[in-house]
Amino acid sequence: MKIVDLRDCPASGLFYGGRAGQKEGILVDGVPWIAKYPRTTRDLQGKNLPPYTSSPVSEHLGARIYASLGIPVHETMLGYRNGKIVCACKDFTFPGKRLFEFKDIKNALSDDDGGFDSAPSDGESVFLGDVLATIETSDLLRSVPGVLERFWDMFVVDAFIKNPGRSNGNWGVLMDASFSYELAPVYDLGSSLFGKRGDSLARRRMLDESDIDQDAFGTNVSCYRLPSGDGRGASIHPFSYMAQTVNPDLDAAIKRFMGSVDMDRIDALIDSVPAEAYGRPIMSEAVRASHKLLLRRRIDEGFVPLLARIVEREG
Repeated sequence: MKIVDLRDCPASGLFYGGRAGQKEGILVDGVPWIAKYPRTTRDLQGKNLPPYTSSPVSEHLGARIYASLGIPVHETMLGYRNGKIVCACKDFTFPGKRLFEFKDIKNALSDDDGGFDSAPSDGESVFLGDVLATIETSDLLRSVPGVLERFWDMFVVDAFIKNPGRSNGNWGVLMDASFSYELAPVYDLGSSLFGKRGDSLARRRMLDESDIDQDAFGTNVSCYRLPSGDGRGASIHPFSYMAQTVNPDLDAAIKRFMGSVDMDRIDALIDSVPAEAYGRPIMSEAVRASHKLLLRRRIDEGFVPLLARIVEREG
């Protein structure tokens, strides 16, 4: 895997939002890209944190794993700029497209619509039922092919790569100049693959089976929630939810995933990331081994039993 030298790329004059670290608009061969920098950990809670997150590497690996599954995802590359390893993400709105995030579309719903656990127009609501009701209710989302399938594909793959950062604000649709709409590619994957974990903690967590199981499944929590008596909602642990839920759309997503995932290819992708470049560390051998171990554990002890239950249920 080549780490691209982005030091001489000019600023594009475009600006991008978000809370997960610096984002800089740059031009690569005249085309707008977003340079996503590692976030400092000085304001983050937790022990044994490295000075900066490895979110650029997580962003790139997460995107390449999605691509290996045949799911449309934004184009990324790892690069070096301003003394840091960054993930450059091609601006998929250029030229002439506009991104509407799911929360924006949900915000246009009438509060008179039924079937919601909170106000339909609350774009920030992450009650799972509200998200699904929005997909069923919104005229726009019903007109765009594949929205429900994309939602469940992301639910499944985000569980596989442990991406807790999915929200109503990082998936949606693109509109072109003719007011035609299409699904945006999957993007915003910097929270996946334990992006805040350093070498020493990765090494230590692999020494104990209970820690491995906890990292593979126990700490794997979705952003989506189920209604609860206190009104705040109950956390969804995706593997427990998938094991306890009978939903044909979710089952279909699990089958698509298991029909596409190639662990040898994913191992090779992880192995292709260099240990260092430009004098900067990128991926230690402990982190590399941890990624491969946890992903295979989620396949062998998570998705294989899930698929077996689906096949048995379908007869």
